Amino acid sequence: MKKQLGLVAGVFLASTSCFAADSFQVETSVYKANELLASPVMLVEEKQPAAISIGEGFSYEVTVIPQQNNTAAVETSITLAGSYFTPSFIVEYGKQASFEIGENKVSILVTKSKS
Repeated sequence: MKKQLGLVAGVFLASTSCFAADSFQVETSVYKANELLASPVMLVEEKQPAAISIGEGFSYEVTVIPQQNNTAAVETSITLAGSYFTPSFIVEYGKQASFEIGENKVSILVTKSKS
């Protein structure tokens, strides 16, 4: 009986660790010369890259890494009209953050979906 309980407990612990990952909704707006080019909304698993491409001129990859104090590290790779950049920064959940590189502007909003 103890052996069966140990097996059940082990399976339960292994299965709960599989479901422990958080999910995040990432809303992004990408501008070039103040013109909105793309505004993807993606559901992203923590520490797992998610990617999207729109046509041949835009591709975007984002990874969200939870931090302490209601924040996350965000790592991105963006290809926009032949330009490639990889900004990384810390955001607070539910608060929009933005950055500019030349005439390109990116704003991002990360919301925690589940715990």
